[in-house]
Amino acid sequence: MKTTMKLMATTCLTLTATLAVADGHMADEMTIVSWGGAYSASQQNAYHTPYAEMTGVNIINDESSAEAVAKLRAMNEAGNVTWDVVDVVASDAIRLCDEGLALEIDADEQLAPGDDGSSASDDFGDLLVSDCFIPQIVYSTTVGYRTDLVGDTAPTDICAIFDTETYPGMRSLEKRPINNMEWALLCDGVAKDDVYDVLETEEGQAQAFAKLDTIKD
Repeated sequence: MKTTMKLMATTCLTLTATLAVADGHMADEMTIVSWGGAYSASQQNAYHTPYAEMTGVNIINDESSAEAVAKLRAMNEAGNVTWDVVDVVASDAIRLCDEGLALEIDADEQLAPGDDGSSASDDFGDLLVSDCFIPQIVYSTTVGYRTDLVGDTAPTDICAIFDTETYPGMRSLEKRPINNMEWALLCDGVAKDDVYDVLETEEGQAQAFAKLDTIKD
């Protein structure tokens, strides 16, 4: 297996319930939801444990980020939201904001300045696009291929996924619209700057699905 490209994206932190009690003091317990595995372990070592030692706040780690939207909807309907901070992909963060399941904050007022004194809006810049989530990491999606099948014509861009003539055989994609829909439009001739405008339309969504249908079987 060989990696051929890296596609950059972000995950975001959303606040789902206030961390302060009625008298304005910090709560003594906080539930933080993430993805599990080495990723969550790194967060716990880098952020959670030092913060708990500094503040005395007991942090409960939950590994339900993959089901965050559905679980928060259920909690909200039951009137019992038990999570405080959730690590989700950007599309889920937007959905939580749109549905009123994430708190809006004033980032400059409620987040500490950076080490150099920069405010959150200056620090995050154009990445700060919402009042109810903040970007926290940039990650990569890697695409792999079998060297014994491609020979001397190794793929060099994402559109090789749709080139069934040069690269026959089965494909494997994540079972979610994120990335797949964008790739389909990009590889069907839609300009990069126009992808999300096109995806907002029913015609654009149909175009993306039609492109994905070309590798469905």
